[in-house]
Amino acid sequence: MSDVVLEIKNLTRRFGTFTAVDALTLSVNAGEVFGLLGSNGSGKTTTIKMLTTLLPPTAGEAHVAGFSITTQAVGVRRAIGYVPQAMSVDGSLTGYENLLIFAKLYDLPHREQQARIKEALEFMGLTADGGRMVGEYSGGMVSPTGNRAVHAASAQGAFLG
Repeated sequence: MSDVVLEIKNLTRRFGTFTAVDALTLSVNAGEVFGLLGSNGSGKTTTIKMLTTLLPPTAGEAHVAGFSITTQAVGVRRAIGYVPQAMSVDGSLTGYENLLIFAKLYDLPHREQQARIKEALEFMGLTADGGRMVGEYSGGMVSPTGNRAVHAASAQGAFLG
């Protein structure tokens, strides 16, 4: 029996009279990789924003890792990571400090923050560079910092926008 990690039922988002997402229904099981494909303006980013609790749905419901996106936003944020299209890190902060900000944004319990950040820096091969300003990183070092910020916050799943 597979565990459902994403369950969406009739998820809808309207902006005035424009319907950006219209009654989307789907489920994703643990271990599956799922992508939303479509042309510009087809509702992909709007869907991701709803699933990551950044935008409330107009109608419908979704559960991420068993948490309701409408009534259990903190649980959703603790269970997932999110890398938006315009992911950025602050060059005036260290790699460690950037990861700490993401850990706090995802409401990672304080007692877990240090271990997760250390694990993320090790995963990226940046353990020795975690104390350096990100502005001093090479381009190849910056991208993984943003993408792995979700690793510091969550091990259950990631949404890539």
